[in-house]
Formats: sequence, C-alpha cells, structure tokens
Amino acid sequence: MAAIYVVIHNQNDVAMSSINGELILVLVARDGAIEAQQPVDIRTATATFQDVPAGNYTIVARHPDLTPTETRYDVGVAENAILGVRYTYNEAQRRLLLIETEMRFLP
Repeated sequence: MAAIYVVIHNQNDVAMSSINGELILVLVARDGAIEAQQPVDIRTATATFQDVPAGNYTIVARHPDLTPTETRYDVGVAENAILGVRYTYNEAQRRLLLIETEMRFLP
C-alpha cells in the first residue's frame, strides 16, 4: 500500500488552507471515480491519504474561488510509495502557479 500527501501553499511557501472561510478540498480519483476526499487541515493545509493501492490516480485540488476552480494532476503510484503533491498558488490572484511532486519508496 502507498500513501499520498497533498499540501497547498501560497507563493511565499506559507500554508494556504482556505479562502473566504472555506477549506480547499482534495480528492483522489481512480478510473474516473472518486476514491477518497477530504478538506485540507486548517493549520497545515495538508491532506493525507493512507493505505492507497498501487495504480494510476488523479489528484484534485478544488475550491470555487481558485483559478482554475479544479486542478488535476495525473500520477502513477507504486506499491510501498510515499507520494507528495504540492500545489502552489498566488494567494492575491488566487491563481495556480506550480504543481510539484516527489515520490519516495519504503524498503
């Protein structure tokens, strides 16, 4: 099983968990179906998904006040992998700047 960690930051590398009091929602989809979803943590702007089977996934960050309102990232997750996905937004413009990923493997 794998783990997926998603973090939302602003351009100054500061956690950005909500806009207008509404938390950013993170979804993990597989074959077009939502496998799991949760809002980011209010303090750390992270969402954690444990015990994810290996496979191809779409990681989605969603909020009605962001541009785009739904940002998707397609990725293959291997067995025993830890995947980190980081979405960086310009907070003032509420616009996506960058998506970064890192995958590590447990022995």
